[in-house]
Amino acid sequence: MDLELQRVTLEGYRPIYHTAFTQEETLESIVPDALPDVSRIVAAWGRACLKDSEAGEGMLRLTGAAQVTVLYIPEGEDLPRSLEVTIPFQCSRDDPRLRTGCPVAAEVTLASADARTLNPRKLLTRCQLSMWASAYEEGAQEIAAGAAGEGLEKRLVPWKFWRIPEVREKTFAFSDVLRPPASKPEMEELLNARVELGAVDAKFIGKKLVLKGDVELTALYRSGDQLAAARFELPYSQIIDMGEAPEDAEPEVFVALRSADCRLGDGELEVSVEALVQAVLWACQPVTVLEDAYGVGVCVDVERAPVTLCTLAERTARREMGRKLCESGVPAKQVLDCAAAVSALLSAPVEGGLEYTAQVEATVLYLSEDDALCASQVTIPVSGRVELPRGAECACRCRTVGEPTAVPVTGGIEVRCEVEFAFNVVGAEQVWAVSELREGNAPAGVQRPSVVIRRIGAGETLWDVAKACGSAVADIRAANDLPDQDGAEGLLLLIPAGR
Repeated sequence: MDLELQRVTLEGYRPIYHTAFTQEETLESIVPDALPDVSRIVAAWGRACLKDSEAGEGMLRLTGAAQVTVLYIPEGEDLPRSLEVTIPFQCSRDDPRLRTGCPVAAEVTLASADARTLNPRKLLTRCQLSMWASAYEEGAQEIAAGAAGEGLEKRLVPWKFWRIPEVREKTFAFSDVLRPPASKPEMEELLNARVELGAVDAKFIGKKLVLKGDVELTALYRSGDQLAAARFELPYSQIIDMGEAPEDAEPEVFVALRSADCRLGDGELEVSVEALVQAVLWACQPVTVLEDAYGVGVCVDVERAPVTLCTLAERTARREMGRKLCESGVPAKQVLDCAAAVSALLSAPVEGGLEYTAQVEATVLYLSEDDALCASQVTIPVSGRVELPRGAECACRCRTVGEPTAVPVTGGIEVRCEVEFAFNVVGAEQVWAVSELREGNAPAGVQRPSVVIRRIGAGETLWDVAKACGSAVADIRAANDLPDQDGAEGLLLLIPAGR
């Protein structure tokens, strides 16, 4: 008898590693000769630029630099000055699942920064980095989807599994020239330019992935003897060729800042930005699995083995508001600027899922009632929940969205911010499939009666009964006038002999 096992190959990437962590960096630096001595440090802000992310054997490495702007009051002066400190960083994580060449999607955020004087010409600057990364492994697995052979009964079960057909990235750069709105004074000296990546919208047009997003820039500057802040949105669009990606693929997109340069000239702000787009495509593919087989009237040896399929891949986003009173030591008359970023992400199990709590670090720059320049910091906890089916895992990213607000109130400054939680829930199931199929040897001297009477036992299906008796399911249905569904437990069946 000729038996042939028909196999299909399931190709693509799968997520093998996810991490979210924080890291602190410090650096001693000298005040440039062109700047006056430091009398009092007011505040420090910054941005993190990701230069490279790579996976090696058992490890993941991220490198880049934090660009921190220190705002200070010089000795013998009333108006603030600023200087920029660049702090390089390198961090790594170990995991035996990681391999050289695994694609990595990563983001780095500068959650908070501060500085103190070691002497009027020397500073110690500290920053806290919040990092997120996922790694993917490319692979293929064969699975039996059918079989051919005379007298062969097959149990074919349809499944839907999720796969990642493509992981792509693209670096792009753009520039713009900005002027403050008519309601704002002219720019004379730039003190700080805070650059943040905004929301990204992604959709397919044919085989092209079209991205639209924006970079949010907040400029703090001096005009005469007064301080002002202006906020700008810099839109961009990019097209990524996704090759053989399925038409119904769902994109998961990450954007990481690589560099940002802001210079003031003739009252105009010249901005240059370089960013990295990372796109992970998810696609749902139907597959038929040959879960079991046996011979009717012939002897067939069947071996089965478990195969793991990704049967769930849900991506949801939820936005939550947070607010808290920032207790300022000096009553605030006017808020000049407010910056917020997620510094840590904690998770705890709750009924039916997980609850994530983001710790948001907010820095408020304001003028006191006597026009002194001051700054205060506050930590705001913001929580979001996700439902998690049994056996599934969740990878969560979160970030602040929009512009945080700060309003002077009795006792301090009320700060409000919005946090977006992006949940990626992935679940896998173990499916038994036929791995080997070959002709067997029937026991000698054994004769089977032409008709067998058999009851359906506890937990049995019609397939189990037919396989145990060496008969065809269709023949049992016909002999007992059974409908399509399985018979009830305890039902007495007439089992025809296998042909």
